[in-house]
Amino acid sequence: MTDPRLRIHPASIVFIGLALALPACNGALGGIGNTEAETTGEEDPTGQEDPTTTGDGDGDPTGDGDGDGGDMTIYEIQAGGADGSVGDGTLVTVNGVIVTTPLNAEDGLAFVEEPGGGEWSGISLYMWDEAVMATPTLEPGTEVDIVGEYAEFFGVSQIIVRNAGDLVVVGEGAELPGPDVVAPADVARDNADAEPWEGVRICVEDVGIVEANDGFGQYLLEGDALVSYAFVGGMLPPAAPGGSFEQICGSLHYSFDEFKILPASLDDLVGYQGPEAVEATVAEVQMGDYSEGSVIELTDVVATSGLTWSDEPDASFYVQDAGGGEWSGIQVYVADTAGFDVAPGDVLTITGTYTEYFDMSQIATGGADDISITSSGPAPTPAMIDDPASIATGGPAAENWEGCLVTVGPVTVTDANPDAPDDFGDFAVDDGLRVTDSFFSVMDWIDPAADDAFTSLTGVMVYSFENTKLAPRDGQDIVAP
Repeated sequence: MTDPRLRIHPASIVFIGLALALPACNGALGGIGNTEAETTGEEDPTGQEDPTTTGDGDGDPTGDGDGDGGDMTIYEIQAGGADGSVGDGTLVTVNGVIVTTPLNAEDGLAFVEEPGGGEWSGISLYMWDEAVMATPTLEPGTEVDIVGEYAEFFGVSQIIVRNAGDLVVVGEGAELPGPDVVAPADVARDNADAEPWEGVRICVEDVGIVEANDGFGQYLLEGDALVSYAFVGGMLPPAAPGGSFEQICGSLHYSFDEFKILPASLDDLVGYQGPEAVEATVAEVQMGDYSEGSVIELTDVVATSGLTWSDEPDASFYVQDAGGGEWSGIQVYVADTAGFDVAPGDVLTITGTYTEYFDMSQIATGGADDISITSSGPAPTPAMIDDPASIATGGPAAENWEGCLVTVGPVTVTDANPDAPDDFGDFAVDDGLRVTDSFFSVMDWIDPAADDAFTSLTGVMVYSFENTKLAPRDGQDIVAP
């Protein structure tokens, strides 16, 4: 049959970069955390041809004469791979090793380890479909005998298990090896000295989070260690920079030229503590004083709107710093609006996570517990914008006024449906400024025609679907002659 690593994964991403120079790198199949491009084997992310395609399963598919290595321990395989005495394509038999992760059936990935644990004790399995189908309940603590082919795959030491009978379960409920506790820097993503721990179940303790998402959904920890998600449902639990874990355990993997810890389950992520909120103004957030993912406390900000229209539990509203002006406004996302309402003029204290949601700045909150209304007063006065072009998509002041309450007018409708033949509830006025229905249901939104005139239009400035838009809050914001 065809090597299943040549199948093209629909979500694959191929990266071109310099390969990390590592001697016979152990324990990492595929691109966990980077959409699995290596797992499927369609291209070498270094831009080279795949040097380790395993061929026809004859025990020496590389043609290098290594042949049958016979009974070996994982220690012997890893040492032999490191010094060259065990070559790619060597047929090996390992007995009585312990499975330390669930089976990731989609990627044919699991890890096994010698019962004694320690350095060089673990290795990854790459299992063909036949082997996966024969062991659908492979779980940590399963004791197995394996016949397979040792291979280096993009710097990863692995045993390739092709056939249903090549992995035999000989026991259940075995005590897991280790885990061995190491410092995050010892298994840093680019630390060549981490190689003895590859494939081994390890733990790092009392570790802070530098990035909650490195761009591929992975945590970046202090010490430059990565944590990825192959065995925890395709994503890691929400976290924030500045937060910490008492302990993170998992098998150390190597993919896309990086080491990374793969927790076997959410139980391997112990004792998360969120960061303390930093008190800030909206302007400081909008002007880049805080990184995305920071936990922010906004104090005495003033609501410029009520909740956006929604038929779901979540919605948004907008606030400004009390002084108003450019950079003073921002969206507040409320994941669960139960028990919460807000009106223009309410003075609030808000604690949430700063994020860029499709390039719209927002403070994301869970719900009413994260927001307190401390007083109420008159609604803020909108800023008068004389030139609609300045805040339209691409306008020189569009970013400055994002999230702020503004007024334009008089204006005339220049395009009744700029998204035709689709209709997303937008129309455009002078100089291409879009007006949108964020606060209105479809039934309540206006349907102007080209050349209709408005004395003024008031609303908050939003950004969605790559366009800057003015969002009136209610009928009073739409004034016709």
